[in-house]
Amino acid sequence: MILNLVTTLQKLIRRKPSGQPVCLEVRPDGIAWARAAASPGQSLGFVECVSAQRQDTLSKLVDDQGWAGVPAVLVLPIDQYQVFQVERPEGVEDSELADALKWKLKDFLDFSPADAVSDVFAFPEDASRGRGPLVNVVAARKSLVRELVGLVADAGLELDRIDIAELALRNLAARLDQSNRGVALVHLRDRYGQMVICQGDTLYLSRRLELSYDDLRDASSQESAVQSLALEIQRSMDYFESQLGQVPPSTIQLVARDSVLPLNSMLSSYMAAGIEVPEWSQFGLSDALDSRCLPAWSAALGQGGQA
Repeated sequence: MILNLVTTLQKLIRRKPSGQPVCLEVRPDGIAWARAAASPGQSLGFVECVSAQRQDTLSKLVDDQGWAGVPAVLVLPIDQYQVFQVERPEGVEDSELADALKWKLKDFLDFSPADAVSDVFAFPEDASRGRGPLVNVVAARKSLVRELVGLVADAGLELDRIDIAELALRNLAARLDQSNRGVALVHLRDRYGQMVICQGDTLYLSRRLELSYDDLRDASSQESAVQSLALEIQRSMDYFESQLGQVPPSTIQLVARDSVLPLNSMLSSYMAAGIEVPEWSQFGLSDALDSRCLPAWSAALGQGGQA
């Protein structure tokens, strides 16, 4: 399996660092970080800042935590990249797929493929439904990636790899799927949500969910907002069943920003599947995980539990 935009970005990385990485997600409202997730020495946090303060904020974080020279994993949120499913060309080795498929990006991107960095990861064979072998192609703007790479380097960290949010969340879903029957995981942010459905460590589906916490908190729009969110989640479950030919999970794991709203019960009244919250204690956490840290923390879980 090919992941993480690493192949293309190796040219931007000066050398391969070693050691326990710190995983970072640079958000519009701050920087989320996590290290050694689900291990005895795990740590995580979120530092609020605006874009103009990112460099100083990250540099101070590196100094405070003693991270100078530590490997770093950058996690791109869903609004910073695009994923497309395309036919896998015959006779092309995994190591050559990203370059072989880059020319196809012109059919999908609203900017030049020359301004994109791209990589690929596997599409499950049993979900192709007669379309032949498929592969997921990930593309992000080169200028954005260079900016983030520079941010990490200038803070004194050594970039190890770049991950994407859905593959980071896959790590948590795989841990939650103890019976290997599939897990649906929904992560809600202030302005949108992301839903992934996995079986074991295989990612089958990822969807962006339109959402506004302002609407959820406004009494006049709350019911409509909950219904819309439930409908989007249900449509994703239906797509998973009808278009990918898979049995949908019976429960949905929900990670929301806070507990101000009883979202579990609010959504449950509109959903066929049950709504649950991950049991964070099984990951060694004494309190509920700060949802702002979820992608970074999930990236630190690593595939198969190895960060």
